[in-house]
Amino acid sequence: MYPLLLSLLAAASGAHASALVTPAPITEGQDIAELIATLEGGDSTGRLAAAQRVRELGKRGAKAVPALIRCLSSGDGLLVDASVEALVAVGPKARATLLEVLESGSFEGASVPPGPVAGALLQLGKRARLAVEAYIEASEPGPALFQTLEQLGEAGLPFLVEAAAAGSATEALRSIRRLAAREVRTDAPLSKALKRVEDQDLAGAVTVCWLQAPRRGDLGDLGRWIVSDRPALAETGLWAAGLMGSGAASLAEPALSRASSTAPSIRRAGLWAVGAMMSADPGSPVSVIPASFPGASAAARQRAEQAEEADAFFIWREAGKPLGFRGRVGDRARKLWAIAPTWTSSVEPFPAAPDPNAAPAPVRVAAARLVSSASQWSADATTEIDAVLASRILSQAGVTSEAAVALWVGWLEGESRELRREALLGLRAVGRGAIAHEALVIKQLSDPVTQVVAAQVLSSIATPTAWSATVEAVAAIDGKPPFPMLAAIGRFDLAALRPGLPRFRALYREGHYVMAALMIRFGDEVVEDFMFELGAGLADRRMVAAESLGHVGAAARPALGKLKALKERSPIAQKLLVDAISRIEAGG
Repeated sequence: MYPLLLSLLAAASGAHASALVTPAPITEGQDIAELIATLEGGDSTGRLAAAQRVRELGKRGAKAVPALIRCLSSGDGLLVDASVEALVAVGPKARATLLEVLESGSFEGASVPPGPVAGALLQLGKRARLAVEAYIEASEPGPALFQTLEQLGEAGLPFLVEAAAAGSATEALRSIRRLAAREVRTDAPLSKALKRVEDQDLAGAVTVCWLQAPRRGDLGDLGRWIVSDRPALAETGLWAAGLMGSGAASLAEPALSRASSTAPSIRRAGLWAVGAMMSADPGSPVSVIPASFPGASAAARQRAEQAEEADAFFIWREAGKPLGFRGRVGDRARKLWAIAPTWTSSVEPFPAAPDPNAAPAPVRVAAARLVSSASQWSADATTEIDAVLASRILSQAGVTSEAAVALWVGWLEGESRELRREALLGLRAVGRGAIAHEALVIKQLSDPVTQVVAAQVLSSIATPTAWSATVEAVAAIDGKPPFPMLAAIGRFDLAALRPGLPRFRALYREGHYVMAALMIRFGDEVVEDFMFELGAGLADRRMVAAESLGHVGAAARPALGKLKALKERSPIAQKLLVDAISRIEAGG
């Protein structure tokens, strides 16, 4: 089934190159028994260093083969790759054991993933290579085999292409997308892999899946694939359109037409693609949609978003504190300063309400038809995810019709936490128009899944009861409140914030510096808190306190003595101190 195997052995030799770390110090005379003990019971860094050391020992590391094979099941990608390299370095003395593991699928009674085992055997001579070929040919095409081929790295691409040509196109193309997301993607391996593929549409789909960079010139092919009766092409076309974001907006109608498909993967891929067309970026990954795996660039963006929400002080510092934020920061910093009106000349909503005119016209037209579908899907647990995806499109496109609002209000009264969260996202787009449903929104503040978006909706509703309920909910959270909730209450008036002041103070003392952005609103009431921090051992803590006192202004005059007495080595800190002192002495 896979005649290209032998022609790709050279590629396989580099398939498991790991990102090396500096090994922990290991003396030249260290006994192999110590390395084995570390492989079996050390921490992650120690195990990785031990595997790298066994690789250096080569044939002399044969006694470590059992421990290395057990490491293949660790789930630690770096350790698995290093163990494969060590087994290859040990050479023929590892081959017999690896062949037994490949045949049985286990070692000492525990299952071992076949991918790394096959990857090592491909580099251990003709007999081992033939055994891998026989294993692949005997395996039933499906997820298990494709996972093994993915683990082979770039060398697995031709086998996946042959599987696609042999009738397993949908699963094989998904595997190619996942493989491409962690490989350096180039045209080089495609020519060999596609040599035997005569189906031009399949060849095009493989190319798009591997390179993960569809262009405007591909829109014609993508549109044809989306409406195709071949599931593999339809799913690939929808996935690629989602990668293009608003650049594929002209395909919104055919993409949405697939939302009526009886096949869940096609239906959801269609909804995902339409949702992705709201902006220029690829759509965010959705775990239940195989076609929504967007590749490395989207994964990197997702990591950045998670870091932004998880560590507010990191944003604070990177956005310009204590590096000097005035006039030299971008949009991220302006959104941060929006939580403290005395720190910025303009207060921006956080997050900004969707602009219906920002969505491409074809997407707005298509989205308006989704309300009734979302209602039907939400009534069945098996299609709830479809309702969620449809609702996300409605809210992002700014569809706030009476029917849409009624849909979301109905979800708020239901049991599904996921639907309640999506309902709040929809009402966030409605803004102050959601005032009639304030009581329902307030109830969502008690649920960690819904509390952030509920706070944002209540911030937009902007009534005294909405504000006080939100501040009380923030103050009641055990530990650091989510940054978006702090951003939401940052625009509240002083009376609304006051019930939360004791908690804000406590969090600030615990090291959650972003609380200073709320505390400075209280002027002379918090000067002592900031003065206390001027004596901290960490420069970051002193500088946050100093800049905060500067923004308090004239009320911070009691702190001038301590500020002037500070001796900071950093030129940036010195400038920040001068600025804070000047602002206090100037009275603002």
